[in-house]
Amino acid sequence: MNRPVPVALPWYHRSDYAALLELFSDRQNLPDTFDAWLEHAERVERQLQAAGFGVARILISPAPFKVWCEAQGVAPDQRARLSYANEVARARYAPQRPSDG
Repeated sequence: MNRPVPVALPWYHRSDYAALLELFSDRQNLPDTFDAWLEHAERVERQLQAAGFGVARILISPAPFKVWCEAQGVAPDQRARLSYANEVARARYAPQRPSDG
């Protein structure tokens, strides 16, 4: 039996947080400090795990995320962060289908 793809949770490195805030078009929706963001993110992670979900921390780094947003033609906002994280999680955790060849 295949395990479901875990819930993708956008995750950031402390060293990238300031640059990410500058990049994000909705920075007003995020805490000003990494420590405040981390506290909230860990709380969300615990809630999802307590509800029985598998959780995958999906790292978002400034340069690759910016390139991805430009390629998708989307603003670097919450919707884009979630889409990016889900895309990475599916690629990383979804079972590979055998090719028909």
